[in-house]
Amino acid sequence: MAKGGTACIPGPFGAGKCVMPDTPVLTADGIRNIEDLYKEIEKNAENEVVEENEYEKMIRLKEPIQIFTFDGTTIKEGLATHIYKGFTTEVVRIKTRSGREFELTPLHKLFVLDENLEIKEVPAKNLCKGMFVAMPRKLPANKEYQKIEFISGRIASGKDKKRFKELCDFVCKKKNISKKELSKLLGISYHKLTGFYLMKNNPNADVFLKLCRLAEVESKVELLKAERQSKAMRIPGILDEKLAKFLGMMLADGSIVGNRVAFFNKDSKLRRKVKMLMKELFNIDAKEIKPKNRVESIETNNKMLKDFLVWFGFAERKKSKYSRIHNLLINSPESVIRSFLKGYIACDGYIGRTELEISTASHGIAQGIGYLLCRLGILFRIRKGEGRYRIFIPPKEANKIENYYEREYYYCAADIVPMNPELFRRFILDKPFALEQKSLSSAGFYKKQNLTSEMFVKIAKSCNVAQNFALLAQALESIFLDEIKSVEIINKETAVYDLTVSDTHNFVGGFIPCIFHNTVSQHQLAKWSDADIVVFIGCGERGNEMTEVLIEFPELKDPRTGKPLMERTCLIANTSNMPVAAREASIYTGITIAEYYRDMGYDVALMADSTSRWAEAMREISARLEEMPGEEGYPAYLASRLAAFYERAGRVKTLNGKIASVSVIGAVSPPGGDFSEPVTQNTLRITKVFWALDAPLAYRRHFPAINWLTSYSLYAKELDKWLDENVAKDFSEKRKEAMALLQKEAELQEIVQLVGPDALPEEEKLILHVTKSIREDFLQQNAFHEVDSYCSLKKQYAMLNTILYFYAKGKEALANGVRVNELKALEVNEKIARMKYQKDYEGYIKSVVAEIDKEIGRLIAMRRGE
Repeated sequence: MAKGGTACIPGPFGAGKCVMPDTPVLTADGIRNIEDLYKEIEKNAENEVVEENEYEKMIRLKEPIQIFTFDGTTIKEGLATHIYKGFTTEVVRIKTRSGREFELTPLHKLFVLDENLEIKEVPAKNLCKGMFVAMPRKLPANKEYQKIEFISGRIASGKDKKRFKELCDFVCKKKNISKKELSKLLGISYHKLTGFYLMKNNPNADVFLKLCRLAEVESKVELLKAERQSKAMRIPGILDEKLAKFLGMMLADGSIVGNRVAFFNKDSKLRRKVKMLMKELFNIDAKEIKPKNRVESIETNNKMLKDFLVWFGFAERKKSKYSRIHNLLINSPESVIRSFLKGYIACDGYIGRTELEISTASHGIAQGIGYLLCRLGILFRIRKGEGRYRIFIPPKEANKIENYYEREYYYCAADIVPMNPELFRRFILDKPFALEQKSLSSAGFYKKQNLTSEMFVKIAKSCNVAQNFALLAQALESIFLDEIKSVEIINKETAVYDLTVSDTHNFVGGFIPCIFHNTVSQHQLAKWSDADIVVFIGCGERGNEMTEVLIEFPELKDPRTGKPLMERTCLIANTSNMPVAAREASIYTGITIAEYYRDMGYDVALMADSTSRWAEAMREISARLEEMPGEEGYPAYLASRLAAFYERAGRVKTLNGKIASVSVIGAVSPPGGDFSEPVTQNTLRITKVFWALDAPLAYRRHFPAINWLTSYSLYAKELDKWLDENVAKDFSEKRKEAMALLQKEAELQEIVQLVGPDALPEEEKLILHVTKSIREDFLQQNAFHEVDSYCSLKKQYAMLNTILYFYAKGKEALANGVRVNELKALEVNEKIARMKYQKDYEGYIKSVVAEIDKEIGRLIAMRRGE
């Protein structure tokens, strides 16, 4: 696009950096599945749908969800304000050393340690084996005991029956209703309510709960009983250390058959402990059974205790497979969590010589224990095999639960910071003898050795270190570095979900706790455009998007000066909840500011997002003025207003003799991605550059999602001449050759869908292979990669020329009998794919060209028998 030109960028919203439907999210209420969370939010009419089309939906929450988030140094509480649902056709499966395994979309970012000891956000598709990603070490724990609101059966204590009577009188007086009307609110007969009120019968617990809600008071009871003649059971009011230990022991070795609750264990001390806890907690006298043909047990036949355990996550059938850990326990203080783990390990743990092992067949228990260990800051490994989960805890970490091991020091190979002498010298500013004086090893100055996180933090606190070193040491209090063991790209269609978290843009979730990032073409245009001034208009944008712009733009650096991009940027914020007249005012304010700077002799780039919302405002104002509507209700003067806006772009010679310009780039958001609607069509009649954002490309995570076949530029002829003169003599020829190949690919894809790729002749298979390289290795860019984010014209030519050279040599090889599958298997394909990530590309590309000659020449020689 030339200076002073106009461009249109139509396309659907949403670039989704998302997670899979079954991904758990840690909220203030405990662990919630993100898909279930979305469905619950979607049903709530108070939440606002801010964007929706055929494939995507964004909902603003009336009451934000409290989650946990990483701010770069610590994990803290945060708020999720929006939830998103979209679709993808490709996911990345990542496995780490600690046993974490998760799937996310290719653009979903994770926190990765780079070569400068800085934690950077890297898209999943750019991750590779050997990288270290940040994972939660310690999650903030609640300091208050959790209240138990278990209600079942009938109220049994005289105190609670008296309270029931008092609450009936209170609700009747508060709502000014009779007892008969109250019985209808409670869903019972008047006769039944009278029996409860006069304390002749024990009230049902569910009726008591409804009454407490009507009275808006706490629904706490002392005793409950299952049937009228059954024995009453005491209900603990809070989840304390004793109850947690009882639950841990029962989940490990407990059993439920009908209403019979049993605890099986050969250790008499453990059996006595369970029997004592049953008496203290529930006032239940259990019996000890010592049969000859099975393990000794502690048993009681009590329906209320059975219901209580089921409420706490105990499965009635196949307990070992389907039990789970209640969210009350996950949100409990550390002392309660530690007590639960002690009870569970005492019954179902193995204290080995080198590590402590917990084994379970239950997905829910394995997930819950993972979060409990993170609450205590305990590192562990997890493995799944043969239908069981095995959790391994190193001795040093296991002692955070209880002193299982006696040695004072244990080395933890999983808790390291990758280090080498070069990094050591660069970030530790003291001399070697300074470390030795503080009883710290200086071996890292001379040989490669990783540091444990503990030693890393100790050096940072004791010595003079660089800022990066100190910041990482601070972050290691909340996170640890987990090495990636494998990265796999999987093609599958699936729904994906995401949460919008203000400021930090990430949340803690996953089967085992991980840190997931959440929700860039106009940002990149603003950063890399050859303009002195950037004017960005947010016309009718969602509030959270404008907030993101206001937060992220100051963080973008001007690549020319290294200073914040905001120093040459003007932002005009018009959110969707502002009056419609303000939308029109924002557009004209922006173009007027751009002209002001143009008249001062500057080149100005104006980005308007989105002109569709401006057009919608015009339609609403026109309807109120009772003007004659045009197509789809837009005013008849829609085309002339759009033309008047875009025609204010152009190159001028100012009064002081300078050449200046205003370049206008307008984003159009057609409903459902329909380019035939009036706003898009009228815009295309005016603008000379058309970048068609393509939804299928976005769903495949191909960014920028600009369709190369439907996009065009009417400046091509002028630019071709300039490019041939200033970049390379055959630049325009290479561009046309690549476009012809991409057009041919589109035709071949229709045939492939019918008969499959194997039916094509070798020449056409080669075209499909080369065009895939053009699409993925040349057209696709990563806005978050330091090198790939921007590509100079000379590098563009060198890359495209290399790919087309491979095509030319490939045709020569086919003529000599070489098969396309042999060409695909060449190692040089991987090197071609890495061209775009090379900062010093010239030497690299020369070596790639030489390798193309060498490898394809070898294949040809083999065919000729040379």
